[in-house]
Amino acid sequence: MSRVRVAVIGAGHLGTYHLQKLAADQSAELVGVVDSSEQKRQQAAAKFGVPAVATLAELDGRLDAVVIATPTLHHLSVALEAIERGYHLLIEKPLAATVAEGRRLVDSAAARGLVLQVGHTERFNPAIAAALQIADRPRYIQAERLGPFSGRSTDVDVILDLMIHDLDIVATLIPSPLVETRAIGVPILTTATDMAAARLQFADGAGAQLSAGRASLEPSRKIRLFTVERYVSIDCAKREVKSVRRLPPADPTSPWPQITGELVEVPPGDALALQDHDFLTCVRERKKPRVDGEAGLRALALAEAVKLALVVPLPAGVIP
Repeated sequence: MSRVRVAVIGAGHLGTYHLQKLAADQSAELVGVVDSSEQKRQQAAAKFGVPAVATLAELDGRLDAVVIATPTLHHLSVALEAIERGYHLLIEKPLAATVAEGRRLVDSAAARGLVLQVGHTERFNPAIAAALQIADRPRYIQAERLGPFSGRSTDVDVILDLMIHDLDIVATLIPSPLVETRAIGVPILTTATDMAAARLQFADGAGAQLSAGRASLEPSRKIRLFTVERYVSIDCAKREVKSVRRLPPADPTSPWPQITGELVEVPPGDALALQDHDFLTCVRERKKPRVDGEAGLRALALAEAVKLALVVPLPAGVIP
């Protein structure tokens, strides 16, 4: 296979970004875009010069793979159709609306021998990728992911919209089983949870404290990793990584270790372009994706645990 013949399903905000990256990738042949909205189809066709169709069936025989950028609630039906037609898949995060749906997708793709990648784009953020290389045995993880209200992704709550990025990082760094979850959340601008905080405890003693919100004045995307040997601070938006490391005492009689800073180089790179290129490479070479279906499932399982533990505060003035 020389170039991967690929289409994007969903021509909304995120789907348009995928179209841009795939159109610029020399290993992709952008075959078309699928969307139920005639207006979005016309806009995509005019901008990218590819066929814009209402159904995936209209591209049969011309595709190797699809990128699914529809609302989460449609991931199951859209992905199952693509699997039935034999197409490799990159499914935007979260993998599905529930763990049960996600498991069905992972198993269905595996049964057909298809590549299934989940669009946890932060794994391809050069700052996070650099930090993960030195994040030895994390004991405590803090993450804050806040942003102004955009009006997008309101079909899901903030846990599946934003917090799941950091839940995926936690799942990557801490393989131990989850033993306890505490969470609090509140609707602000929608009828779903728009602000949430969660504490997760794992069987090996590691823990995580996460906060996410989509009704903040200013954006913030920061992760702090406290590991056995290091403290690593990541600013995902600025793509900066700071690290200090514990070393043996300079004086053998001292009970205290040395604390020294270390340089962490963050290479340039566009996370979405890197992710989409990785998907194309995995399709061409039949490689396991960096974020495969099982990884997407673990992040989704942690998200479900947070949702189940969620306590919504009573309205002001209400006394139980």
